[in-house]
Amino acid sequence: MTSSTEKIKKTPVQQLRVYGYVRLSRDEDKEQNSLNNQKKIIMDYARQKDYDIIEILEDDNISGMTFDRPGLNRLKELVEERLVDVILVKDLSRLGRHKAYTALLLDDLRSAGVKVISVTENIDNFNENDDLVIGIKQILNEQYAKDISRKIRSAFKQKQKEGLVIIPPFGYIKENGQIKIDEECAEIVRLIFKLYINGYGAKKIADYLTSHHYHTPSWYQKQRMGKTFHKGKKWVGEDIWSDRTILRIIENDAYIGTLRCGVSTRSVIYNYKKTLPKEEHIVHENFYTPIIDKETWELAQIIRKNRSENNIRASTNNKIHRYAGLIICQDCGASFVAKRRKTKEGEYIEYVCNAYHRFGRSLCTPHRIRESELDEIVYQYLEKVKDVATENIKKVEKLMEDWNERKKDYNKTIEKIQTQIIDLKEEIKQYAKQLAKNLITEELFKELTQETNEKIALLEEQIKALNEAKELSKNAKLAMENSVETLKRILNERNIEDSELQLLINKIYIKEDESGKLDVSIKLNSPLDYHLTLANAFTESTDRWVYDYSVIDILIEMINRFATLTNELSEQYNKNAGGRAGIGRQACLRGM
Repeated sequence: MTSSTEKIKKTPVQQLRVYGYVRLSRDEDKEQNSLNNQKKIIMDYARQKDYDIIEILEDDNISGMTFDRPGLNRLKELVEERLVDVILVKDLSRLGRHKAYTALLLDDLRSAGVKVISVTENIDNFNENDDLVIGIKQILNEQYAKDISRKIRSAFKQKQKEGLVIIPPFGYIKENGQIKIDEECAEIVRLIFKLYINGYGAKKIADYLTSHHYHTPSWYQKQRMGKTFHKGKKWVGEDIWSDRTILRIIENDAYIGTLRCGVSTRSVIYNYKKTLPKEEHIVHENFYTPIIDKETWELAQIIRKNRSENNIRASTNNKIHRYAGLIICQDCGASFVAKRRKTKEGEYIEYVCNAYHRFGRSLCTPHRIRESELDEIVYQYLEKVKDVATENIKKVEKLMEDWNERKKDYNKTIEKIQTQIIDLKEEIKQYAKQLAKNLITEELFKELTQETNEKIALLEEQIKALNEAKELSKNAKLAMENSVETLKRILNERNIEDSELQLLINKIYIKEDESGKLDVSIKLNSPLDYHLTLANAFTESTDRWVYDYSVIDILIEMINRFATLTNELSEQYNKNAGGRAGIGRQACLRGM
């Protein structure tokens, strides 16, 4: 049997089937390695050797670290069809810069009886004496690619730190280097958030936008930039919204003005892409003009988290029910499912234990409860919380009176500690003078100085703790009053929005006894649950807070924490209430 090497040697030059291959990467010298320059070098060599080149295949603007290239793939097909005898390249780096993949490619070509000639390097893969040179060249070629990659990543990272935006998010447009709101797209973003916080799932919103002929982000990219992402996927060409697109928009904090760079990293060399943790992101606050206010965005995240954790799904063509994901069976731990019931009197929503719904009484009992009954129970519970909160305000007023007396003691203590610190710092100066006069050794000086500095640090920590402890937030009482006003508005309107339920309620637990009687208990979200915790703290501490300073510290911490959370709740609730008069729920749902 004749070897492939012998076959090549015995084949007349005129009968050799010769192909050329050229490649140019985006980060290479465009003049030295231009495709035309590579072709000229190959054709000059072919004329010297009296080769007739059938075709020169090319790949433009493609890295040598990837081996999925149109020109190279076509060359491989020709080799598999046994239509190639010789391949000419300017240098081996044109075939590839990944040393392992390039070595495999050269071995495969040699096994197929195809000679590869590197024209400028005078290398022939059939010449065994060139094997060592080829190995060294491959190492250098890969190292060059890695070095270029590091430089590009470093430059790109710096641009990200400065606020780099290549393609702005859907809802924004880049004009003359400036990022502006694209009102046509921004209205779609606002509609998505409006529908989402009003109880509609991502799939339902996607169906609605598609059926009402709202264009997708991909459609706008195609029209404005001529770019098509996810080529070949049906929904891109047909302008169809997907639930994944909806959720990406809901979770994107760009719509409250945040530019987030460095979200992921990829390597062409090792062919991977990974998402980076949030703490490694480069974040620029207030970079974009917000399309969505912060309160609406945060409410959408609360709803998203609740739906995800409780695996909430809407039935076909329906919005997600208002108590979905909030109710837990206290007897078996299952969630509840909503059922639409029809009677002669009309239609109503009923919730039943999901374990009973799926497996029957062998596992649990129905725990049936109507949505209207739950509404009434929630209103009654909020009425109770409002009364507790009103009583808490009176107790806070009493606490503040007592506290003002104690602040005088704190001030005296702080002044005393500050004097001690001054004296200790003076000691250090004296040690330095003694060292200068050689009265003490340098070793003793360091020991004394370190000991004194540790005492100073400890005293400064005490001052910090005392200053924090003596500061009863001036807004604490006002925040509590705001929370009571928020509860009053909810109770007066008797019309809690679905999104407000998600904001107020953490879980509703339902227990059923043997007679079928239901026991319903409610756990509120912070800060409303603080009302009950604070009331218990007051009950346990009222008789002794004047005598026990530690009790007062606990109460102060609770009240200050409560103030912060309550102000956030009031802002979100007021924003919700204002939103009802804004876009208008019926207007934005157009025929849903």
